[in-house]
Amino acid sequence: MVYRIGRVVAAAGAAAALLFGLAGCSASVPKEDVASSISSELGKQGIQAQNVTCPQDLNAEVGRSVRCEFQVDGQPVDAVATVSSLEGDTAKFDITTEARPVAKAVLEREVGKQVEQIAQATPETVSCAGDLPAEVGKTTPCTVTAQGEALDLTVTVTEVDGGRVNFSIESTG
Repeated sequence: MVYRIGRVVAAAGAAAALLFGLAGCSASVPKEDVASSISSELGKQGIQAQNVTCPQDLNAEVGRSVRCEFQVDGQPVDAVATVSSLEGDTAKFDITTEARPVAKAVLEREVGKQVEQIAQATPETVSCAGDLPAEVGKTTPCTVTAQGEALDLTVTVTEVDGGRVNFSIESTG
């Protein structure tokens, strides 16, 4: 079985344009505007990004970038906004997404959902050893208890594409 974290890969290569104000010799796009543009561009791709935040303003110089973050179904994902061109008082920038490790809590929730769908039984507990690295072939062990029986599982990353991490779940017992 394979679970996909978000559909973030669809946003790779999205472009946005923002007006920026000139302040002395330097210009920048306010971090709130960058975050809003990222949210808007992801929305156009059908991605429901929550809590988009950027740590700083984006310097309006070609090649400059800022790494922002957002969440899809509770899973953190990075979005990098890179200035691709300047036209008058408009900065155009490309947005790419990058996967982060699947957080332990998100992984446990999704493993529980998958087990419930297959076994037609609601797990009593799901416990994974930690986050699942966003690297093909990496694994994390999980244990699911359902109907009084424990089942040991191995979760393996099968694909990382943009902000999406795909993984398979296999019984080790």
